[in-house]
Amino acid sequence: MSAPVDIAHSKLRSLYHFWESRRPAPDLLPGRQHFQAEDIWPWIGYIGMVDVERGDGPDTPLRFRIRLQGENLARLTGNRQAGRYLDETLNTKYRELILDQHIQAARTGQPAYRIQRDDSKPWKRIDRLVLPFASDGHTVDLLMTGLYMAVTPSRPFSENIP
Repeated sequence: MSAPVDIAHSKLRSLYHFWESRRPAPDLLPGRQHFQAEDIWPWIGYIGMVDVERGDGPDTPLRFRIRLQGENLARLTGNRQAGRYLDETLNTKYRELILDQHIQAARTGQPAYRIQRDDSKPWKRIDRLVLPFASDGHTVDLLMTGLYMAVTPSRPFSENIP
């Protein structure tokens, strides 16, 4: 299977290839049982994991309980949120975009990649990849998010500035 889109960020591209390598069969999603904690070491500070809660009926909205938040991810989001629901922690103007990306991955079983830019902060870019996992190979019950932020200063840094 090829990447869902052209993943621009090299570390997220390698995270995608890791996920792809853990599939037990081409038509099955990998589950949490298909990797050890040390396998995700190259991305550990930049990933989060959320449990997918489906509720009782088909019309019940999906909810995402934060299981793990890497140190750098926690810094980017403002604080540690493990144990809380994602929809309770997002207080940004990107709340719906972030939730929609998680819903898309949970419902389709396909990775969801997005580059997010803020017109008011053109120097800031966030690359986010959401990867679906399924214990039974079919029903997504866990999402892993890789998130990297890049900052492009308006002028180069110089040690000679007084």
